[in-house]
Amino acid sequence: MRRLRWGIGAVIAAGAMLDLAPGPGVARLEAGTSPVVGAPRGAAEAAPETGTIAWLQDRDAAAAAARRDGKPLLIDFWATWCGPCREMEAHLWTRPDVVALSERFVCLRVDIDRDPITAHRYRSEAVPTIVLADPWGAEIARREGFSTADRYLELLRAIPVDYREVAPWQERLAENPRDLEAARQAGLAYHRLALFDTSNDFLDKVIAAKVTRATPDRFAEALTVEGWNHLKQRRFDRARRMFERCLKEVPEHPALDVTLYGLFAVHVAEGKADDARPLLARLEACCAASALTARARKDLGSPLAQAH
Repeated sequence: MRRLRWGIGAVIAAGAMLDLAPGPGVARLEAGTSPVVGAPRGAAEAAPETGTIAWLQDRDAAAAAARRDGKPLLIDFWATWCGPCREMEAHLWTRPDVVALSERFVCLRVDIDRDPITAHRYRSEAVPTIVLADPWGAEIARREGFSTADRYLELLRAIPVDYREVAPWQERLAENPRDLEAARQAGLAYHRLALFDTSNDFLDKVIAAKVTRATPDRFAEALTVEGWNHLKQRRFDRARRMFERCLKEVPEHPALDVTLYGLFAVHVAEGKADDARPLLARLEACCAASALTARARKDLGSPLAQAH
């Protein structure tokens, strides 16, 4: 059987995790109340200095620039009454290394009191909040609050900056949001960029479409790639469900070794060697020459590894 790869190898080797937890130094908004006693919304107070970062203030202009230049968006949600925002301005945004990194992005600064629509769209319920988005506005990562600059530098450096592989599929989806082939290709492209949640957003559409089931190989592909997306983020239950569903509904497909090894890897990661061994046996039976079968032998420490 001819084996396809779907670009899975890139994700197996990747380990980026961009789902980052909120940090300290947060001014959180309470519904219907002023965030700071004695500091009403829109209080007359000077905005933070913008330093040398080329901040844009208009969302539409920033979106157009991001699509034109193929750059991700760096969105800084702040408010005039926000003390941590001023700390961030003084200790992060004015640093020369951060200013240099900012050139990789289209930078948008949003005053949540002046532009509540954008704040609501990106669920900015506290300030400061930093959102990283792809050139089409899809959220990649976020971080709330400010403690140290190093935490933000790590985040900024981790964001992919080359979206040329995604661009043609996003353009097709802009013309026809129901274009399943464009959704599939976008999902695979984001997968290769290690933007796993964004990849799943597109693959979910492919999996949910009835027409996909008419092409079992494509259905298996979407389930398997989404399983790996969850696995790379250590969401073992979700990964297991995807791999098991694939093996149940499409028991034979061109990249069966990738699916089997994914489920095998879930069991190994959970310390369930007894559950992993039958999957190694299945890999040996269907795909003995696969590099993933060899890797499974090594991962499990099987005696078979000594014989190969």
